[in-house]
Amino acid sequence: MRLGVLASWRGTNFKAILDHVQLGVLRGVEPVVLIYSDENAPVREIARKYGVEAHFVKHKGVPRPEREAAMAELLRRHGVDVVALAGYDYILSYGFISQFKLVLNIHPSLLPFAGGKGMYGMRVHMEVYRAGVRVTGPTVHVVDESVDGGPVVDQWPVYIGDVYSLPLSRDEKIQIIADRVLIFEHRLYSRVLQAVADGLLELYEETVKVPVVVEEGGRLRVEEAEHRVKRAVLRVWDGWLREWHERQRIYVEYQLKEWEGKALDLVLPPWLRG
Repeated sequence: MRLGVLASWRGTNFKAILDHVQLGVLRGVEPVVLIYSDENAPVREIARKYGVEAHFVKHKGVPRPEREAAMAELLRRHGVDVVALAGYDYILSYGFISQFKLVLNIHPSLLPFAGGKGMYGMRVHMEVYRAGVRVTGPTVHVVDESVDGGPVVDQWPVYIGDVYSLPLSRDEKIQIIADRVLIFEHRLYSRVLQAVADGLLELYEETVKVPVVVEEGGRLRVEEAEHRVKRAVLRVWDGWLREWHERQRIYVEYQLKEWEGKALDLVLPPWLRG
């Protein structure tokens, strides 16, 4: 599976994908091109270090049809099958998305919570902290023309209930939540890409009933309305998951070494490390 990656700035999820490939964990996936939207983005150095071809496509001040045409041409030239967004800060049109077999994105919360317009980066974790939820985590979803509204492919629940009582400032606790989720983003994205490469992703539509609250004469009643929804399901089984978990151990060990010296005991207590 030939993979093209779109990124805007840091590109840590891009690096995690490359590490999974380099360590022999992610198989049958070939990252062939990176497209980045900020000329000075650090992600370009990641591509250079790992030997992946990288191209800057200017976004600021450029009409969306023009920049998307440039990106689509680059991706087609490299024979890309699947496009993965890795910290890409722009909304894609249906016209762009429809040119490819699949476009995926990873979001740092359990969608639909803390998703939608304006919800990116630290804003997501600020909303998680405000709500006081005990479980958050990353979501991989199919990209459509909405903002974070495409079908959910997979999620990784991450416990953060211990963070609220830490003797730290609010901002420090939000940073710990962000870092903790990021660690599992790096593990989840490659798991999904492996399942896609193995042909285990099924996309379909389903009719569901949705409760609708109607007010009449000062009284509320609930009606049921039918809606068509899009589904994305990974048809993985226990044996597949066990094999993947065993393979990914080498990446987990590598990842934890990278985080040494970064308050790892707070970011990822031993009982959460996997």
